[in-house]
Amino acid sequence: MSVVMEQPEEPTSTQRAALLHIIESTLKVQTPSEFLAWTEGELQTLFPHEILICGVGKIDRHSIHIHRYLCAGFPLSYIEAIRQADHGVLSPIMARWCKERKPQLFQPGKIDTEVDGRWLAIFRQHDLRNIAAHGMRDMSSNVASYFNFSRIPGQLTPRHAYLLELLVPHMHVALTRVLAQDKHATGPSPAAQPNVTPREREVLRWLCEGKTNGEIAQILGVSGNTVKNQVRGILVKLRVNNRTQAVSKVLSGESWD
Repeated sequence: MSVVMEQPEEPTSTQRAALLHIIESTLKVQTPSEFLAWTEGELQTLFPHEILICGVGKIDRHSIHIHRYLCAGFPLSYIEAIRQADHGVLSPIMARWCKERKPQLFQPGKIDTEVDGRWLAIFRQHDLRNIAAHGMRDMSSNVASYFNFSRIPGQLTPRHAYLLELLVPHMHVALTRVLAQDKHATGPSPAAQPNVTPREREVLRWLCEGKTNGEIAQILGVSGNTVKNQVRGILVKLRVNNRTQAVSKVLSGESWD
């Protein structure tokens, strides 16, 4: 079931001061790792949650085709499970946001006829418990950001939606800033890539852009098997199990040593 939106109570002066402090702290966020540290630090004091995934991509009527994302504790197997062949995702919560462009709160009930049963099974399998999500769209294009919080303590209330409306515009600015700065580089820092060849670095950059092996093969003018072998080599060197984990590790700024 989704949570009925009501008018939240007016915040106290103390709560307003805390909110202003958290908003101001986003100005100091300059790298993906700093962004993740902010979500696991300052943000928790106002909007506690266990896991978060956020990203930027192209929006259509029903979904966001995520190009780059950051993950804070979110189960990567969930991301793989809902990802579609066209790089969109199977998520009724995201689809509802794409239509309404307002905060979405979801807590499962005994009967959940309003959401896709396939997605609900994946949701339950990964013990997400609940979802509070919101995003921002660049009105000059179809680029959007999307923030998905899960395993939020207690029951979701209109206050969660209210806080998302206040926080997400500033989170959008911070997220696009850190990803844009990272994207302008030719690839992840060579010093952080033990034994990664220039071609593997190029393949890794396209993985971060959400390209499939076939698309990367076309871009680089090589065979699909060649790209497949290069991806395998990258996974070994990054010590991860799949491409989703590789992308998450690169974008999070996590040490590979």
